[in-house]
Amino acid sequence: MSDNSKNNARPEEVCPGKKDKLDLASVRERVSATKGPEYWRSLEELAGSEEFREMMHREFPKGASEWVDSVSRRGFLRLMGASMALAGMTACTKQPMEPIVPYVRQPEEIVPGRPLFFASAFTLSGYATPILVESHLYRPTKIEGNALHPASLGGTDAFTQASILDLYDPDRSQTITFMGDVRTWGEFINAIRGPLNIQKGLQGSGIRILTQSVSSPTLNDQLQSFLKAYPQAKWHVYEPVNRDNVYDGARMAFGQPVETTYKLDAADVIVSLDADFLYGGFPGFARYARDFAKRRDPDAGEMSRLYVIESTPSSTGAKADHRFPVRAVDIEALARQLSSAAGSGSGTSNGEASKIIAAISHDLQSHRGASVIIPGDHQPASVHALAHSLNAALGNVGKTVFYTDAVNANPVNQTESLKELVADMRGGKVDLLIILGGNPAYDAPADFGFADALKNTNIPLRVHLGLQQNETAELCQWHVNETHYMEQWSDTRAYDGTVSIVQPMIAPLYAGHSAHEMLSVLGGSGEASGHDLIQNYWKKQHPAGDFDSFWRKSLHEGWIEGTAFSPKQVAAKPDASSSPARSAQGIEINFRRDPSIYDGRFANNGWLQELPKPMTKLTWDNPVLVGPAMAGRMGLEKMDVVELELNGKKVQGSVWIQGGHPDNSVTVFLG
Repeated sequence: MSDNSKNNARPEEVCPGKKDKLDLASVRERVSATKGPEYWRSLEELAGSEEFREMMHREFPKGASEWVDSVSRRGFLRLMGASMALAGMTACTKQPMEPIVPYVRQPEEIVPGRPLFFASAFTLSGYATPILVESHLYRPTKIEGNALHPASLGGTDAFTQASILDLYDPDRSQTITFMGDVRTWGEFINAIRGPLNIQKGLQGSGIRILTQSVSSPTLNDQLQSFLKAYPQAKWHVYEPVNRDNVYDGARMAFGQPVETTYKLDAADVIVSLDADFLYGGFPGFARYARDFAKRRDPDAGEMSRLYVIESTPSSTGAKADHRFPVRAVDIEALARQLSSAAGSGSGTSNGEASKIIAAISHDLQSHRGASVIIPGDHQPASVHALAHSLNAALGNVGKTVFYTDAVNANPVNQTESLKELVADMRGGKVDLLIILGGNPAYDAPADFGFADALKNTNIPLRVHLGLQQNETAELCQWHVNETHYMEQWSDTRAYDGTVSIVQPMIAPLYAGHSAHEMLSVLGGSGEASGHDLIQNYWKKQHPAGDFDSFWRKSLHEGWIEGTAFSPKQVAAKPDASSSPARSAQGIEINFRRDPSIYDGRFANNGWLQELPKPMTKLTWDNPVLVGPAMAGRMGLEKMDVVELELNGKKVQGSVWIQGGHPDNSVTVFLG
C-alpha cells in the first residue's frame, strides 16, 4: 500500500452502530406503523440501521473478522512466538526444591475430580437464598440453588452465583489492624475489655452498635443478650437498600410491621406498582419467578396477566402484558384511582390515566380472590398502605396475599435509625461505636454527614468488622477482618421465615472472625467458636433428646423444618391510606439499586461488573437514564455528559437514552 493510500484510508470504526446520531423521528415513525407486539433490545435495533446490523453481525467490530494492520496474522504469531522463546531463555533459573507431601491417610469421602455438595445459604439485605455449594477437595467452586428448599425450589440470582468470587478476592481484608498497624485477635480483646468494664457501670449508655439488616436468630439472640447486660446501649440498623417503606406502610395499614408474601401461581391478574419482583434482589425472587412461570405456559391452562406501572424500565416490565411508564411520584395518584375504582378508597380519574385504571380495575374485579397488587420497595409508605387496602378489598388476603412476622429481627426505620446515631455522635453521647459490616461512611445519605461525624467527633473507641478495608474502616481505630459466609457458621431466614444453617465450606483463608464471635467477646462469653454458638442456640430451641439427628438433618437438607412463619391475621386501621397523594412538578431523579453491583457492595466483583445490565446491556458503567421524549426536547444524545444537581449536591454522568423511560424523569443507580 502506498503512503498516500495509507493516509487516505479511513480507520475502522470501533462501534459502527454508534458512529451516527440516533434518528428518534424515524424510530417514532416505525413504532407508529407497527401492528401487534414487537420486541427489540435497544432503540438502535428498532431503528434498523445498517450500522447496527453490521455491528451485530461482527459482534466484536474492531479486528474480529479481519486484521487491518500491514502485518499479517501469521506474521504476528511468528513474531510473538519468537519473542516468547527468547524471553524464556532469560528465565532458565533453577527453582528451589519444594517437597510435595501426599496424603498419609486420604479422607474417605475425597475422590479427586469428584465434587462434594454442601447445603448453606447466602444472605442479602437480611434475606437468605438457600444454596448448594459444589466443592472440590474442600474448595468451593460453584453455587446452585437448593431444589429441596421451599423458598426457592432450586433457583438463585446473579448476586448469589457471583458471591463465591468474593471468597477468593485478593483485595479482601486479611489482618486485624489498629491505626493501620497489624494486631492480633488477643490484642483486640484486651483493648476492648477496659472500655466495656467502664460502660458496665454506666449501663452501656455510651455504647452504640450499628449493623446491617439482621435475620439470623442466633445473632439477634446475642444482640438482645448484650442489650440486657447494657440496658442503655442502642442497636442501630442501616443499609442503603432497605425496606423502610415496606414496614412503614404496614404500620400505616395495620399498626405493626409485617412481611407480605405472595402466591403468584394462584393469581390470574398481577399488578405491579413499580415492583421489580422478577429480578434478583427482590425478597422471594427465586420462588416468585418459578410461580410466575407456571402460569405463563399456554399449554398448561389459563395464563395469568401482568400489568406493570413503573418509573424505570425493568426486567419485570419487559415481561408484562401491559406496561405503563409513569413517573415515580405519580404512581401514588394512580394507586388511589385504582383504589377508588375497586371500591376501597377515594380518588379521581381523568384523561389517559382513567382508561388505564378502568381496564385494570375491570380485570381485577373479574378475578376477585385470584389477583394480587405488589408495590415496589422504593414507593412511599402510603402506596404500600394502598396496596394492602386494595388486596383486602379484592378478597386476595389468605388466597394470594399472606402476612407474617417481619423477617428483619429489628424492623426499625433504618434511615431514621442512622440519623439518630449521627445526632448522638455529634452530641458527644457515644464512647464506643461498633460497626458490624457495611460501609456507611460511603453509602449513607450525603446530607447525614456520617463520615464527617465519624471522623471529627472524637469518639474514644471505634471498631469496624468487615470483609474490606473500606472508607468506614479507614475512619475507625480498630478494624477486624471478617470471615466470608463460606468460612463461618451462622443461621439466616428466607423471605418466608424458614431458617437455614450456614456452614463453612473452607477454613478461614485469612484467620478472620464472624459477627457471632465478635458479639461473644463483647458479651463476655469469651472466645467461643461460631459452631458452638450456633449449635448452643438451637439446642435451646430444640431441647428434645434427639438433637443430634435434628442437627444432622438440618445441615443435610439445608433448612430447619417447622421454622417458616405462619400466616397471621392483621386488622386494617380505618383511613390508613387517606393521606393526600404527592404531587411534584419538574424533573424527578430516581435512585435505584444497580442490577449488577446492588448498592455498591459488589463493585470489586469482576463477574458482576462484566454482567450486562438487563435493559441497557452496559457493563462497568453507571449511566443517566432518560426517555426519548425528554432527550429530544433537551437536545441530548447518547454519551453526552450531563450534570445532575439535587439539594446543592452535584454529580456528572453520561446520558443513555432508554426506550420506555417516562418523560421528565431521570434514573441513576447506586454503587
